[in-house]
Order: sequence, then C-alpha cells, then structure tokens
Amino acid sequence: MRIATSDLVSGGSFADWPLLATADIAPAAIRVDPAVGLFGLAIVSRTGFLAEAANRAAISQAIDRTALTAAIAPNWEAADRILAEPLDSAGLPQVPSWTLLNQDERRAGARLRVATWREQAQSGPIRMRIALPAGSGATILYAHVAAALLRIGILPERVAIDAPADLRLIDLVAPYDSARWYLANACIVCSASAQAALDAARAAPTLAERSQRIAAADAALNEDVPFIPLARPLRWSLVATRLQQWQPNSRAWHPLNRLRPDTK
Repeated sequence: MRIATSDLVSGGSFADWPLLATADIAPAAIRVDPAVGLFGLAIVSRTGFLAEAANRAAISQAIDRTALTAAIAPNWEAADRILAEPLDSAGLPQVPSWTLLNQDERRAGARLRVATWREQAQSGPIRMRIALPAGSGATILYAHVAAALLRIGILPERVAIDAPADLRLIDLVAPYDSARWYLANACIVCSASAQAALDAARAAPTLAERSQRIAAADAALNEDVPFIPLARPLRWSLVATRLQQWQPNSRAWHPLNRLRPDTK
C-alpha cells in the first residue's frame, strides 16, 4: 500500500513505529490508540537458569523499561506488572518486590543472582534466545533487552518470533475487560499451582468468588514469574482528515464503515 495515496493506514505496532520518522507525514495524521493488553516477554523455557522463579525475576528487574519505551516511541507507557488495574479482580494488581529498588539496585541484584547461580550450578555462560518479530522497532527493543542481559552476565541471541526460544514476545490487545484474560495470556508456561489458580477462577460458581480467585491467580503468577511485562501495546494509524469519525479506543478497533458520516 502506498501511504501517499491512502486515506487510512491501520494496524501499526511498535515494530514499525520508527518508520514514521523516515516518512513525510503530517503529525496530525498520526493517531495513537490508548490500547490496553499485554506487551512483554513470556518465559517459554523452564530449563537451566530459567527453572527458578528468582532467576526469572532477575531478568525482569534488569530491564530498564522507561529507557526501552522512550527509545522506540514518545509517551509510550512502560509496565512492570501484568494487570494495570484490578478490573474484575477482588484485589489490587500484584507488583514485583523489586519495584521498590532503583534501576542500579535492580541491576546489581540481578547480576549477583546470575553469578551465584552459575557458581552453584558450576555452569558456563548462560545463553538466552529471545524470539521477536521483524521490524526496526523490534530491533531497538532487542538492543535494550540484550544490553540489560549482557550487563548481568547473560549472553542474548535474537531469533525469529516462531523459532525455538527461551523468551518470546507477546503483543496482544485485550478484546474485553477481564483480569483473567491478562493472566491466562501471560501464563504461556506456568507452574502447576499458578495454572490451578487460573483454572479455579474460570470454574468459579459466582462473580464474587470469581473475583477472589482471580486475585489469588494474580498473586500466584506474581510469585511464579512466567511473564516479563514491558509496556502496554502500541497501536497506531495514519488517518486522512476527511475520515472524521475515526475514534481512538482501547481495543484499537476501527471498522471501515465507521470512518465517515457517509458510506459512499
């Protein structure tokens, strides 16, 4: 599709956002949705270093999310927890304990964790395969994650999004407001106890009990660390001024028959 002759370019993500800087596009045409959902690295391998929750947490705390998001897009909101708000959970969103530390303290703690594990396991270099999509935004993301891992003593390797990996990017917009949706999609590979908590929430007989069980599942995932939140999904469009009915929304949905007051 040629942008110069199009009224609408939709479905933009973090992966192609940096391309906007190379195109002659009026700033008013660039529209960003306040999308909600999951954006982060799912831990899809639980062998070696990643077998322990404390080690998975060490990787999470080593990443400077604010620097990462700022390097890709202005005002992109970083995230350090799975749930941004309670939604239908009976409890407040669970927050990792390391959020009380500054970035230098987080990095130092992660570096110590890596060194201690290697000494105890008598392990050689720890290697981490990171599955990402193509695109300049993904390259910037990899640079920041890779730098964070190198600083704590882990050797990173970028692989294709569908290749065998240890960490895999999840970039999903939530289709509806459900805390369980977030938790279930963050739980690509979870502990038996975390999965049981999610199953219990799904099987709850009442809404009140469901809310309580969702809060318990959130706590279980926070302890298990199956997912490394990085940000909220970035979704953008290029919109011609005559498409006056285009409206930003948290689902990043833009039906073509809802863009102009007439359908001709």
